[in-house]
Amino acid sequence: MGLQSGRVGTSNNIQTNGSSKTRQPTYGIVFEVITDADSETGKDKGAPGAAAIGAIRFRALGPTTANVSSNSELSLAYPLDKNTLTIPTRNEIVIIHNFGGNPHYSRMGGELSPNFSAISNLISSTFIPKQGSSSSPKSAKKYNNVSTTGIERTDSNPGKSEFDGYGDYFIRNEDIHKLKLYEGDTLLESRFGQSIRFSGYNNSENKFAPTITIRNGENPNSLQSGIGASTEENINEDGNIIFLGSGEKLLEWTLPTKNKRESFIDYPSELKGNQILLSSDRIILSAKTSEMIFSSKGNTGFITDGYFTIDATKGINITSDNHIHIDTHNRDINLSVGSGTIALGTDGEMEAAPKGETLVDLLGELIDLVVQQIYVTPAGPSAPGPTSVAQFASLKAKLNTILSNTVQLK
Repeated sequence: MGLQSGRVGTSNNIQTNGSSKTRQPTYGIVFEVITDADSETGKDKGAPGAAAIGAIRFRALGPTTANVSSNSELSLAYPLDKNTLTIPTRNEIVIIHNFGGNPHYSRMGGELSPNFSAISNLISSTFIPKQGSSSSPKSAKKYNNVSTTGIERTDSNPGKSEFDGYGDYFIRNEDIHKLKLYEGDTLLESRFGQSIRFSGYNNSENKFAPTITIRNGENPNSLQSGIGASTEENINEDGNIIFLGSGEKLLEWTLPTKNKRESFIDYPSELKGNQILLSSDRIILSAKTSEMIFSSKGNTGFITDGYFTIDATKGINITSDNHIHIDTHNRDINLSVGSGTIALGTDGEMEAAPKGETLVDLLGELIDLVVQQIYVTPAGPSAPGPTSVAQFASLKAKLNTILSNTVQLK
């Protein structure tokens, strides 16, 4: 068996001596999915290492199907498209395509939830006969009928088979819903509530406005919907959203903060046109070796209900061609420089600022000395102090008025 798991075409026509022969696809039930390069199954089947990753071990459905006891002889099938890979689970029915003797598989649709498309005991109920019953296998017709309802029916042999279940750790979750579609959509949708949608009309008025929506995780409210319901991306509630919008598509996003955004000048009243939204519980941007550049032709704002902090190793430079305004709403502004200095003013020679309380004390001492001074005259020493002692005392009482109520210096 060849190892190519390749980028194959969609045609099942095989050329033989110049003639065209159509080979119809068959159906198979998945027994095992190879997810690791160290898989013993892959090595046993002659597909060691990474070549076997994504391949499945399957048994074809048909009247000549053997019992499970010969599972060691099961065939391998490789993904039909190796660049877009959605692997099935155990007990899932897949389409088997044969190209030049190399089986390839593709998954089928029709289930209510994208999370699961298998009956947990399909292998045992199909290939392991009940006691006293015929050993001929059941057809896939029963599976097709059940898969359309998404409800598992177990009428298989009593007891749990080693082949029951969906794999080693995959757990069925029927709360995951399919996405609502819009005409012309291209959609990549996983089993787990992740999706990438390329759409042109996904707006309330179905007007042409191309968008790309990347979602990781269906939101909790949507998960509460009934089985069989469809859902749609919600930029305010889904776990993670990256949205690329355009045209008249209105982005119905609301700020997650209680902050009144008083400092944001000309905050947009509508979110339309070319725009990108990245929304999550936590966002981390990391530039490991070079610059991180934020550039905006319009206004730039940071809105937070928490602290806004900057930790810089080499310093912080701010250059503004207009006024800088800081409003703390009756809260303090603290500049702590340790043994450093604070320079206020334009370029040129700087002078040290006086300390308020120290200046008040020194001026008070000066006034006391003036009041207590004695003058030497021809008639002898004068009485202590000038005649305006009362005025000096009044001036001393006013010295504290030179102290600022808001600015503190160390």
